[in-house]
Amino acid sequence: MISGISKPLLAVSILLILFIPAAPRSTPPSSSERMVMATTSIICDFVRSVAGDLWNVECLVEPGVNPHIYEPTPFDMAKAIKASLIFYNGFNLDAWVVKLLRGQNAGKLVRVTEGLEPYVIKIPDGPYAGREDPHMWMDVLLAVKYVENIRDTFIRHDPANREKYIASAAAYIDQLAKLHEWITVETAKIPVEKRVLVTQENAFQYFSRTYGFQVGAYFYSMVTEIEPSPADVVYAINRVKQLGVCVYFVEATLSNRMMLTLIREAGGRLAGVLYADGLGADGTGAETYIGMMRKNVETMVRELMGGC
Repeated sequence: MISGISKPLLAVSILLILFIPAAPRSTPPSSSERMVMATTSIICDFVRSVAGDLWNVECLVEPGVNPHIYEPTPFDMAKAIKASLIFYNGFNLDAWVVKLLRGQNAGKLVRVTEGLEPYVIKIPDGPYAGREDPHMWMDVLLAVKYVENIRDTFIRHDPANREKYIASAAAYIDQLAKLHEWITVETAKIPVEKRVLVTQENAFQYFSRTYGFQVGAYFYSMVTEIEPSPADVVYAINRVKQLGVCVYFVEATLSNRMMLTLIREAGGRLAGVLYADGLGADGTGAETYIGMMRKNVETMVRELMGGC
């Protein structure tokens, strides 16, 4: 829920803050006891890649769950009290974490998109029109900047392990550079006129800008808990007909109901599943960020080259 936190949840969370005492400690915590948190499964993967075995990393939103509509639990609040750092995306994706964890936990919050404002694409329509599109991780080059921010945060917080953070981040950034090169080569196999993405949510603006795609049509401008209006549906149908597109991608955390309406009214077919807001569950091949991006690109190439 982006707009706020429910009153019962907030009340329970306040009680947890007041009545869960910090355990006294006579010795520094071991690496297995040191804990940080991240809001989404994607950010969790970035944090784990930098933290290595120095920190226990816990995810608030598990793979397969939509972070746009996630509502934190009192147990999340209890964990947040114990966490040293809480990494979040910002730009309207996980604003609930800022609302819930303000106050005594505010100093733990780390926005991993800090400094990325020059790269922002605005949301073109819908309830959040004109605000920043939060899906910056869909551009691998911007994902590198997430990792650099995470690295720098760990160094500031734990300077004794500076060299380890630098080494683990460098190794992961090298993997991301290779991923970017691979995506560039693979997507170039698709003729330019076929590089049109029709998805349920407008989550691929950054991907499209970097890898030469066109955002074709969608039903949700960003806020997926607000149902598309009849005008939104008509616009998507007309847009698909105008573009002559017949391949529609379903996103892993959303129902395909609107896509079935699109097929009924405009023809075409459902293509494979894409991952945008979170990683895939075990066995999907999208359990990591790199795996997720590879899976997405393989699906796009196969389906768009296959035609109707």
